[in-house]
Amino acid sequence: MEKKEWFRTAAHVCRIVLGAVFLFSGLAKGIDPWGSALKVEEYLDAFGLGGLSAVAAPLAVVQCVAESAVGLMLLCGTGLRLASLFALLFMAFFTLLTLVIAVWNPLDDCGCFGNALKLSNWMTFAKNVVLLPVAAVVWRDAKRRRGFAFTRREAVRSTIFLLLPLALCLYAWYCLPPVDTSVYRKGTDLRRDVLCTSCMERSVVLVYEDLQTGGLQEFSLSDTTWYDTARWRYVDTRTPYDELPEKAKEYDFSLWLDGADRAGDMVYAAGRSYLVLVRDESDISGRCRERIRTFAAKAAAGGARVICAVGTETPGDAPAGADLGAGAVYGMDRRLMAQMLRADAGAVEITDGVITDRRPCRTMEKMLE
Repeated sequence: MEKKEWFRTAAHVCRIVLGAVFLFSGLAKGIDPWGSALKVEEYLDAFGLGGLSAVAAPLAVVQCVAESAVGLMLLCGTGLRLASLFALLFMAFFTLLTLVIAVWNPLDDCGCFGNALKLSNWMTFAKNVVLLPVAAVVWRDAKRRRGFAFTRREAVRSTIFLLLPLALCLYAWYCLPPVDTSVYRKGTDLRRDVLCTSCMERSVVLVYEDLQTGGLQEFSLSDTTWYDTARWRYVDTRTPYDELPEKAKEYDFSLWLDGADRAGDMVYAAGRSYLVLVRDESDISGRCRERIRTFAAKAAAGGARVICAVGTETPGDAPAGADLGAGAVYGMDRRLMAQMLRADAGAVEITDGVITDRRPCRTMEKMLE
């Protein structure tokens, strides 16, 4: 095989690999744009740009759409000169950025593949070091094309490649992620899987040895059986929070009322409960406010426990003057709220401490059907 043919074969393989990585990265972020926006906020905070948090969501959507579109263009051989140039510049920038992140370590992970795949900072840098020359090979091969002009067919394809991921992002933003990979996804046991400071005491387990049989037995703090020191000898203290994932520890589940964390009241409530969440009480529409009031009334009439929480800037703060038609309104950190719901307003159904459903404001009443 001639050298020129060998290079073109290698470039074709590199293009497929690079396109697949870009497409997977874009889709992994696109199915959860709220999570992607939170990761962008982490980057901005890490570099002292927290004041630009308002642009986190648009930046996240643009990145998702751009990566997905470039991935599709590379895989389909559409607009290769432009797509390969973007991929090369993208890889050069993020290789440098991930080196800084790996050395400095201000973030637990880069968020390159959303919550679908977690990589350490050094693994992310190593991945980029491998992909950068791959992108260079694809760009060098694509330079054979003259200019950046698109044929009519390529223009139509490229437009479709931009619109499809944009539609996915918008759907996931307004209707919740179609594939949920967040810490607070359905099936999450708040009593076991998520850190709840006010629940700590109720979760402590004391391990004692039975001096008569030599066996071990666990007791709760409220169980006074182990007071009999003639029979029981203390061995260990355990809590399910000791082995929680770092992400669960980072997003401490808290609900504030009158200056106290009352999350335990919701986490350990028996039966079905609804946690109605509103990130900014002054920003929700009148229609959404009415839906929340109707929802709270119907849920309470059906015998369910209903708690409304409004987002606050500082953990521990309580919202002032909030009126959602459900009695006392609790306060919750806005970042935690975005992790729980992935929407500006809506409800989370919790049954015996387990998240069983989550819906935005426009469809929350379906949980009562």
